[in-house]
Amino acid sequence: MSRPRISVLMPVYNAERYVAQAVESILTQSYPNFELIIIDDGSTDSSPAILNHAAGRDSRIRLTSRPNTGYVRALNEALAIAQGELVARMDADDVALPERFARQVEYLERHPDCLALGSAFELIDPDGAVLARESPPAGQQEIEARLLRGLGGLCHPTAMIRREPMAELGGYRQECYGAEDKDLWLRLGERGGLANLGDVLLQCRVHEENFTFTHYEQGMGALRRAVTDAHRRRGLVCPAEPLAEVPLPVTASERRRQWAWSAIQSGNYSAARKHAWAAWRGSAGARESWVLLAYALLGTRADALRAAYRRLRGQPP
Repeated sequence: MSRPRISVLMPVYNAERYVAQAVESILTQSYPNFELIIIDDGSTDSSPAILNHAAGRDSRIRLTSRPNTGYVRALNEALAIAQGELVARMDADDVALPERFARQVEYLERHPDCLALGSAFELIDPDGAVLARESPPAGQQEIEARLLRGLGGLCHPTAMIRREPMAELGGYRQECYGAEDKDLWLRLGERGGLANLGDVLLQCRVHEENFTFTHYEQGMGALRRAVTDAHRRRGLVCPAEPLAEVPLPVTASERRRQWAWSAIQSGNYSAARKHAWAAWRGSAGARESWVLLAYALLGTRADALRAAYRRLRGQPP
C-alpha cells in the first residue's frame, strides 16, 4: 500500500450518537489518499463497536482502542504513527463536507509556506440543524492578533497541518490541555504561515458535553498559559489580563438563547423554536426568553411586525 498523503487524527471518547456520521464524512471525501487514525480513548458506550464495524469495511482506518488517557495524549499518539505529509484534524461529533480535503490540499500545494490551514464552518446543534456560519480571518496577521488575545484563529477540527514542523514542535502540549489548539497555532505561526479558506468545509457540532462548556476554568487556565508563553517567546509585553476579550461562561438557558438567536439570524426557524422553547423552560421568568420565543414562533412575521410598528411611530424600520 502506498504512503497516504493525509493522516487524519480523530480521538474518540463516548461519542456513540455522532461518531458513525463523523467517520462516514471522512470516508466519503472526494480526495481519497488518506489514512484515518482513530484512537478510541477508553469509551464505555457503543463507540468501540461502531468503530470496529467501520474499520472492518475500510482499510484506510487504523483503529487503536485502549484505556482512557485524555484527549491531548490521544492526539499525540495518533501523530506519532501518522505517515502522511499532511495532518488533518477531525472530531468525533463533527461532519466534514465532501470537498474539504481536496480544497485544502490544493491550497497547500500552491502555498508551501503555509503550515496550518483552516476554513469557514457551520455550527450545528445536536440534531444537525444549522445554527450559524462562522468565518475566521483569512490572513496570518489577523489570525495571530486574535490568538494573542485568546480568541479563535483557526477552528481546530477544520485544520490541515504540515506534519513535519508539527512533529518538530513536539505536537500538542499536555500542559495546555483545553487550549492545545491555540497553543499549537501560536507556535506554528512563529515558523510559517497560518490561513483560513473562506468556504465552509466542516460542520462543527455544539452540545452540552462540549469541553468548552464542561471544563471552562481548566480551558481558561490553559489558554492563559498558551497566550503568556507566546508573548514571552516573541519578546512582547503581555497584558496584565491577556484574556480580557474572551467571553465569560453562560448558563445552559443563556446558551440555548444564543443558539436560538443564531438560528433566527440564519433563517432556520425550526431550530430556533426548539432552542427557544428549551431556553424558556429553563428561565420562563426572564423577559429575554419571552421575546426570543415570540420571535422564534412568529418567524419572518416578527420582523415584518416590528417594521410596521416602527413605521407607525415614524421611525426607520
